[in-house]
Amino acid sequence: MLLDNFIEIISGKLCNTPCISFIHNITTKVENIKNGDMFIARNKDEIQDAVKRGAYGIVSDTCVEIIDNEIAWILVDDIDNALLKFIKYIQLMNNIEIYYCDDISFKLANNIIKDSQVRFATNVDELLESLFYKNIIINFNISLFEILHLESQKELCFSIIKQTLFEIKMEYDNEIYQIIIPKIFINELNNVIYFCKQKNISLNLNADLSSFLPVFINSYARLSKYGQSMRFIYASKDRKFIKRYIDFVLLAKWGKALFLSTKQTYKHIQTKHYKSKDELMQYFSLNEFHFFVVFGISQSELKEVIADNATELSLF
Repeated sequence: MLLDNFIEIISGKLCNTPCISFIHNITTKVENIKNGDMFIARNKDEIQDAVKRGAYGIVSDTCVEIIDNEIAWILVDDIDNALLKFIKYIQLMNNIEIYYCDDISFKLANNIIKDSQVRFATNVDELLESLFYKNIIINFNISLFEILHLESQKELCFSIIKQTLFEIKMEYDNEIYQIIIPKIFINELNNVIYFCKQKNISLNLNADLSSFLPVFINSYARLSKYGQSMRFIYASKDRKFIKRYIDFVLLAKWGKALFLSTKQTYKHIQTKHYKSKDELMQYFSLNEFHFFVVFGISQSELKEVIADNATELSLF
């Protein structure tokens, strides 16, 4: 790409008179720089390394020292806005389709889509690195231009043969699949499969989806594997998921459910408030309860709390 065209696209200001007039590629990752690339300098400490690696230009949103007058030094008001302008230009020139979806659908799609022309991006930098693929799926909002959405489908595009709380046996495209996935995520699974069918995107419904399972614990409040215990915990820092998790645990009529929060309460489920991780573990040790929903902590943090508690107990 001609340097002048690039500067115009990102609404940049050239701060020197360089010897170069074109660039090959644009990247925010200094380790990816090849001779002739333009480096987007989020971290000013990486500029010297970028120049040594052969960068033909540096884009920054603050004034920086010009250490090599032969390459281009470009100033922009905001790096994210500059990148989005460039992304929009490349998208229009190459007919790239960018799809937005919620976090659950994004995670599902990332697990089951196995297509070389699909890439996933969680931020602007990853989107930039994915620009030369036909379809890109993102889970963050872009304000500068229109993006497509993974649409929610009212009808299932597969047939359910048998379903439990955590597994589904289904028929899709004349094949039978046994998938371990909680019932709560069936709508998102359907949306992703429908999207792949409409766009002729390859997918693997035999992929491991166990990361969507709750955290299972035994009667001693220690981590357990799926199938070895029916005591489980769902945790989230996101309020929109908490209501779904509560509705889900209330489907299990054979056991008692407990909602744990620092302040909030919900109708239809017994609630206790906790102030520390130690208090959480005390509640998990109450064997009268089988299912827990915890607000204020993530699933990964929850696993660490339970594992750390087990380690501490083993020291005594």
